[in-house]
Amino acid sequence: MQFAPVGNSVLDELSEVLFAPLPRSDQRAKGALYLRGLIAAQGRKSIRNIAAQVGGPELAQSLHHFIASSTWDWEPVSRALQRHADNELRFAAWVVRAQSIPRRSRQAIGVWGVARDAAVPVKWNLLGSDEEAADRAASATAVCDPSVIGPRPVVLDVPAAYLRPVFDRYVRAGAPLLSAVPADLPVLEQGPGRGARPLPAARLLQLNRMLGRQVEWTDPVTGAVRRNLVAGVRVEWAGHPLLLVGQWNGGQEQPVRCWLTNLPAPLGVLLRLGRLTQRVEQDFAGSASHVGTLDYEGRSSDGWHRHMTLAAAAHVAQVVAAARARVRPWTHCMASTEQMGRPL
Repeated sequence: MQFAPVGNSVLDELSEVLFAPLPRSDQRAKGALYLRGLIAAQGRKSIRNIAAQVGGPELAQSLHHFIASSTWDWEPVSRALQRHADNELRFAAWVVRAQSIPRRSRQAIGVWGVARDAAVPVKWNLLGSDEEAADRAASATAVCDPSVIGPRPVVLDVPAAYLRPVFDRYVRAGAPLLSAVPADLPVLEQGPGRGARPLPAARLLQLNRMLGRQVEWTDPVTGAVRRNLVAGVRVEWAGHPLLLVGQWNGGQEQPVRCWLTNLPAPLGVLLRLGRLTQRVEQDFAGSASHVGTLDYEGRSSDGWHRHMTLAAAAHVAQVVAAARARVRPWTHCMASTEQMGRPL
C-alpha cells in the first residue's frame, strides 16, 4: 500500500499513517504527541521527560494512561509502520533477532527491515518463559504482514530453544530463510553413502572443509571487503532438506559460524545475508538511547508493547528523515530531525 504525504514533515506523515487505525481522535492525538516526545526528549525517555517536551508536566498522567492502561491495540499500528517503512526504505531482507531487555530480565524478539544503508525495527515482542514459550516465539517472530514477505529472505538469529518452531513456521509459509544455528545442532547429511546418524553441525562442516572456497564479501557495518572460507553441505533437519553453511576464519579447523537455509543461492550471497545480523546489532546499539527502546519503566506487558511500537516508529522516522536528506543514519540524522521533534 502506498501512502500520500500528509503535512510538511516526515513525522506528520508517519503519525497520520500509524494512528489512522486507532478508533478515537484523542488516542490518535496522544500517539502523535508521544512519538514526537520520544524524538525530542534528551536523555532517558521517561513519561515525565516526554510530556515536558510536548506540552508540559500536566500531560504526564494522560500519556502514562495512554501507554500503560489504554485500550488501543498496537498490532495494527505495527503493521502500518512496517508497510510505511518498507515503502520509504525498500527493504532487501528481514532480520529476526533476539535481544536482551535488561530492565525486564527477559529476551525480546525484534523484526527488522534491512535496506541498503540502514536497518529499522518494525515489530517487537517479549519471549515467554513457560511451556508454551516456543509456540509463542514462533508467532512473535513473524513478519507483521505476511503479504510483504515476497521474495525477500528472512534471516533468523533466535535462541536455540525456539529454533525449530520458528523455522517450521517460515518453511511452511514458503519463505526464503537463512538461520544461524548452534555449532552442536544435530543434522543428518544427505546423499548416498552418508552416515545414518546425525552429527553436530560444526563437526559435519569440519569433515567437509575441503569442499569450501574463498568468498569475498562486504562487511555490512564497516564497508570493508573481506575474504573467508565458506562451505555448504546438503543436510536434513526437522524433516526439511536444507543446506548447512559454515564460515571459517583463517586456518581454523572448525567453522566460527553455522547457518541452515532453504535458499538456492551462491555461498557468497548466503554469507552476506548471514552477516546482516551485524548491521542490526550496530543499528540497535546506535539507536536505542535516541528513541528510548530500553526506557520503559512500567510493569504492564501491554504498556511495554505500546512503548516499543512507538520507539520503533521513532527509529523509522529518524532513518527516513536521514535518507531523504541523503545522510548516513545515526551520524547526522539527529540534526535533520531535531526540528520535527519540537512541539507544534
